[in-house]
Amino acid sequence: MRAVRAIAVNTFREAIRDRILYLFIGFAVVMVLSSKLFGMLTVGDETKIIKDIGLAAMQFFSMLIAVMMSMILISREVDGRTVFNILSKPVRRWHFVLGKYLVLVSIVAANLVLITFVLMLTVLMVAGELDLMLLFAGAMTMLEMLVLAAFATLFAVLTRPILGSLMTLAVFVVGHMSADLWLLTRQLPGALTRAVIAVVYYLLPNLERFNFRTEVVHDLVIPGAAVGWAVLYAFAFVVVVLFLASLRFRGKDLK
Repeated sequence: MRAVRAIAVNTFREAIRDRILYLFIGFAVVMVLSSKLFGMLTVGDETKIIKDIGLAAMQFFSMLIAVMMSMILISREVDGRTVFNILSKPVRRWHFVLGKYLVLVSIVAANLVLITFVLMLTVLMVAGELDLMLLFAGAMTMLEMLVLAAFATLFAVLTRPILGSLMTLAVFVVGHMSADLWLLTRQLPGALTRAVIAVVYYLLPNLERFNFRTEVVHDLVIPGAAVGWAVLYAFAFVVVVLFLASLRFRGKDLK
């Protein structure tokens, strides 16, 4: 695992020099801070509105960072031919994939920690109390990003950067529409159409499993079983998708 650690450390050093990363993080922080203004201008419970907007911003900007940075971290190495320098050393191709993935999730995690801290501070200033459930919401968002980052890594080694980004965005959108897809399989005419939608439903992750925003915003009880299954679900997808990414990169012609 020394090779994986070396790749991850070097990639992380390069990633933190990328200005686009700080641009996304800056936008995310501004959006969370702006939630206080939205709460003041909107009719309703100000604290709940701040938490709702803040958690939505947390998810959205984490997704953007996962999508964009995956293409930069992997595609830049391949297109710039610097990948040959790495693979010329005693490094297996799956080491390269895993190292890049670990850097990607580390960057997303750092972003989530910062946004969660800012959101908790904002809620503390408005409500006068520290809402620790926001930490739980951040952890669930991180689980979702672990899965999305795995798909982003797969698409980064599978195709060109722009197409890979669009495919990852599609996973994000469709993953939050899984319930609607299941209803479509029962309502649409044509066996072939229903079969295609059913395949998409089972192959892509149901990202709503990690969405506890309603429970956190409205202080509802969160079933422990749902959380446990979400954790297992996330790690199962991560293992399978990273395995596929490693297989694809192993057979990829880099010439």
